[in-house]
Amino acid sequence: MKQITLSVPDREYTFFIKVIKAFSFVKIEKTKTVKEFVPTPEQVEWVEGLKSALEEVEEHQQGKKQLKNLDELIDEL
Repeated sequence: MKQITLSVPDREYTFFIKVIKAFSFVKIEKTKTVKEFVPTPEQVEWVEGLKSALEEVEEHQQGKKQLKNLDELIDEL
């Protein structure tokens, strides 16, 4: 027996199930509903910070930006 996983829009689900049940050889198993991932504000902030840091590194590698060295960072503290 082969298994197929399908994603069907909510508005078409009832119709699709009616159609597919018409085939006697099809077995329908209940599955968990996949929920859309919604990041928390903290996760969004972390990702934005990471993107910004990576952009700075890229600019440094291209010679467009000079980054601080360890001694300069320690002096700031």
